[in-house]
Amino acid sequence: MVNVVAAIYGVESEAFQAIAELRQVPVGEKYAVAEAILLKNEDGRVVVLDAFDTGATTSNDTAAGMIVGSFVGILGGPVGVLLGASYGALLGGVVDSADAMDTASAIEVLADKLFENEVALVALVEEEEPAFDAALAKFSPTIIRYDVDDVIAEVDRARELEAELSRQAKAQLRAERKVERKEHREEVKSNIKDRFANIKAKFNKDDECGCGCEA
Repeated sequence: MVNVVAAIYGVESEAFQAIAELRQVPVGEKYAVAEAILLKNEDGRVVVLDAFDTGATTSNDTAAGMIVGSFVGILGGPVGVLLGASYGALLGGVVDSADAMDTASAIEVLADKLFENEVALVALVEEEEPAFDAALAKFSPTIIRYDVDDVIAEVDRARELEAELSRQAKAQLRAERKVERKEHREEVKSNIKDRFANIKAKFNKDDECGCGCEA
């Protein structure tokens, strides 16, 4: 089976050593690693510390490749941020419940587990489960795995949600700008009105004698 496997490390150096060893030996007796990325949560922002892929390609790489990269892109984007801060509570009615991702989604679980200063190694792995765990067991990380089909579907749904969030944000910005422009127009019109009132007051005062001369 093909899985997306995430290993959460409390010590950054251990995670770096793990990805270095996988880069050197990506194929074991009962597993093979196609790509892997090392992530860290820094001040609420997901940062890529290291990454590799085996360089082995197929005619279908455009459709099937860079699964981990796409997953990480979603994790570090607005959907991942929302999920990390409680998906259900923050999204509410943004999308229909039928379109919302399951609360046990890979993005939500990893966003929740990737606490400040912890590091995650995320890999696309073909394995005889749980064979790949042995390659990561040296430092006893917390390991979570998802079937690649579920992750692909989740990434697709997350992209749809990102598009909806972007659409709503743009609509809100347009509405706010419309209000701001109206307020600005009213302010300019008020200033013009005051200017004419001052002009008329000045010239009415200057022409008090009725002859057009200055009093």
